[in-house]
Parts: sequence; C-alpha cells; structure tokens
Amino acid sequence: MRRIVFSVVCLVIALACLLTARPARQLSSTVLAASSTMNPACIPPTTVAANPEETAWRLFVAATCPVNNAQYPYIAWERWIEQNQLYGGSTGLAAFKAGGRPRFHMSPLARFLQEQAKNAAVHPEQVLPQSANQDCNKATWSKRTICEEARLNSVAQSYVTSNGLTTLDGQVKFILANKPFDFSKPSVEIKADWIQLTSCNNLPTGVHVEKVDTLCYALGGIHLISKLVDKWIWATFEPQNASTNPQRCVVLGCKDRWGSTPATSSGTSTQLSKSLAALMAAANLAQEWKNYRLDGVQVDFTDGKGNPTILGNSIIEGDNAGNPTLMKSSSCITCHDLSTINKAKGGEQPAFIVGPPASVPSGDVRRDFVWSLSLAQ
Repeated sequence: MRRIVFSVVCLVIALACLLTARPARQLSSTVLAASSTMNPACIPPTTVAANPEETAWRLFVAATCPVNNAQYPYIAWERWIEQNQLYGGSTGLAAFKAGGRPRFHMSPLARFLQEQAKNAAVHPEQVLPQSANQDCNKATWSKRTICEEARLNSVAQSYVTSNGLTTLDGQVKFILANKPFDFSKPSVEIKADWIQLTSCNNLPTGVHVEKVDTLCYALGGIHLISKLVDKWIWATFEPQNASTNPQRCVVLGCKDRWGSTPATSSGTSTQLSKSLAALMAAANLAQEWKNYRLDGVQVDFTDGKGNPTILGNSIIEGDNAGNPTLMKSSSCITCHDLSTINKAKGGEQPAFIVGPPASVPSGDVRRDFVWSLSLAQ
C-alpha cells in the first residue's frame, strides 16, 4: 500500500464556524411543500442501500427536504445545530434554541492554509476560528468570497452532549474512563460552502440560492458524512453550473453509478437516473436540487488494490482552499482519521497522509473521524 504526502487539503474538513444572522428569504423558482415531516422520502435511511452512491443520495434527499415555504429554515438540515453553537457553551446553545440562521464564516481549512503560507511553523490549532466576527474567505482561487457552515444532526448532537464532549476536559475524562469514541449509526454531518453573488439579479440557474440580509449566496458545495458504516460514508455534491462551479469534475472526474446518466463524467452535464428522479419527486424537492450531482463517494482508505482513495469538491477543497489542483491528493477519510486527542495534553495531531490509516503518537486517541470535536474549549 502506498502513501502520498499532501498539502493539508482535507485537514480540517469538518470545521466551519458560524453564529447568528438575520433569517433569509429563499429564492427558489419552485414553491416548496409546507412540511416533509411524514413524507417517507424525507426520512433518513437507517441502513445502507445496495451501493454507497444510493445511500449517499438517500441521505442527501432526506437532508434537503423542504420544511418551510417563506421563512428560514427552508430545508431539513438547516434545522440542525451548527458546530460552533454546539461547542459554544450556554451562549451557543441559546442561539440554537432561539432559531435564526447561524452566521456564515471563513473556511478553517482555507484559514489554516493561508496562515501556513505565512509561517511554516504554524499548527492547525493555532488558527482555528475562535471569534464570531471573522469574515468569510475572500482570498479564494476565483477571487470570489466563499462562506462556510457545518451542521450535526440531532443524533450526532445528542452523542456529543450526552457524553460531555463539548469541552476538552470532558473529552479527556471520557478517554480516561476507557470509553471509545463511537458515534451512533444514524449520525450525519453536513458542511456547506456558499458563494457570495455580486447581485441578487440574474441568479444562477439550477443552484440553490438564499438571501442573507442584503446579500445573495449560491450553495456551491456540500459535504455529507454518515456513520451508517464504521468508517463513515463520505460524499460530496455540486450543482451543474459553469458560472458557480466551473471546475466541477474537471480535476478528479465524477462517478455515480446510481444517480447519474452516464455514470462517469469529466465536467460535462449529466442526467438524473430514473431512480433518483423518482426519489426527488417523491420528496417534493425544489427544482434546483435536481441539478445537483454527486462528485463521488469514499468508504475506505484504499480501493482494495493498494491505491489510496481520493475525494474532493471543487469549491470546498479547490476554490475555497486556494487551488483546485490540490484536490488530486485530497482524502476526506484519511484527514478525518487523524482527529485525535492526547490524554495528557488535550491536543490534536494533524493528518498529512493519503492512503492507509497512519499511526498516531503514543497517548493520542482517535475521535471517530470527527474533526468538529476540535472546537471543544
């Protein structure tokens, strides 16, 4: 099995920090259904499907089911807690309970790479966002402003809070009690990257757009991870739009044997499969969601032939990180596998290897692939 050193492309893939902003107005051209509570297509799967791609899509559809017509939150995952709220103590939990949109924030991955370029000795924990007032990332590859948020569903939220993992002291006590980090199977996390548009006129076609205060944002990239398997299911999605996502599938290509026709592509648009189209119709998804495509799925470190599996999103690991070609060595699962905590120091050990599981220093304990635990104070 070979290993490839890479440039921290996926180091903190699950970290995004937001606080409260004023509710937005949905700009979808399709009128959303008032509620998806009882819709079977909107119930998240609790078991894996015949293949990872189908599982990923069923999770995606359930997470993006409509919940409101004319006020925020509009889709199901917007009702989940944002990780900065979860690890923000009583203030963060109060903000979550009060409702409203968490504030968009700069990508911690982008911030880390930018700080590393300034200082070769910098460590990730030194540059993780700690302030609610930090701006989104303006130093992107495309020169566009890109913002980020990350959410945990109620199952993942409950696991963190019930085990006292919202603080580093709590995590150290957890491992000293010989308890392994093992999130419940229905746990899901979503990271979303939003592209700030120059105007709310002439909106991009086939892209989910929301208005926050006076600005409009296009949802350019979505990461979704699910604990339905022990090593989690890692999936990433983008809309088919040459304006918002010009590098979609260009660097790594796209592969989706369940939801796309044809199953593979290198930047050209594809059609939904009949099965996926039927699932989206049953869920009453807005029309723009039918233009989103699965870039790929990752379920293990290697492909069974000794080759490391690679996965990345042209917005999240490409544009927002500063260079789409970095996706050539992007591995979500390998990066997240190195989310660790030291029994004595309570610190993390960063990951820089693509391929099989890397060893960690003595005293470090893996945290079940979950980087958001690093936000614990």
